[in-house]
Amino acid sequence: MQTATLNIAILPSDEVIAQAIAMSERIAKEVGSEFTLDQNRFLPHITVYQAQYPNKNVKMIKKLVQDLSSRESFEINLDAVMISHETFLFWKCEKIDILRELQTKAIEIANPLREGLVPAQFASVTGLSEGDKYDVKTFGSLLIGPRYEPHITITRLKRKEDAERAIGVLGTSRKLSFKPKALILSYLGEHGTVTEIVEQYKFK
Repeated sequence: MQTATLNIAILPSDEVIAQAIAMSERIAKEVGSEFTLDQNRFLPHITVYQAQYPNKNVKMIKKLVQDLSSRESFEINLDAVMISHETFLFWKCEKIDILRELQTKAIEIANPLREGLVPAQFASVTGLSEGDKYDVKTFGSLLIGPRYEPHITITRLKRKEDAERAIGVLGTSRKLSFKPKALILSYLGEHGTVTEIVEQYKFK
């Protein structure tokens, strides 16, 4: 079966993208990381729902993203830098109702369309809780519903022992508010990266 692993995600403002890339570059230089954000291969983003689908269902996922974008634009508040699942460095967003609603609506339509597929990328994620394992089994993804942590992944550390050092380099408080540029459908790369935008729709 031919498949596509895709991410429904929010594209931040230019200012936020620039700051996230600068933070990622600093961690790569001073601590060491698996990837560095940029404007092309590893684009900063906020995941709504990522999953793997049979190719025959991709057209319906594209239609879903277009439908989800047909709402008024809104403000997102970034607040803190944190470590998730031992090695992922997150720039966390405030979990507002609009972000919850976007994920809930995306899962309602997209989850059945994956037909039980689970992205191979999750095999390398460590420190999974029982809730995480449930999410992978039930939704083919992580950070769902009550465990949803809207965020921009700054990078993934090479070693979990470097977590405290990475936080020390960036600091924990990184408050910034912005309006997103668009809702995108992208290919999902290793470590949850956005490697190529497939479709892009501006909010109203």
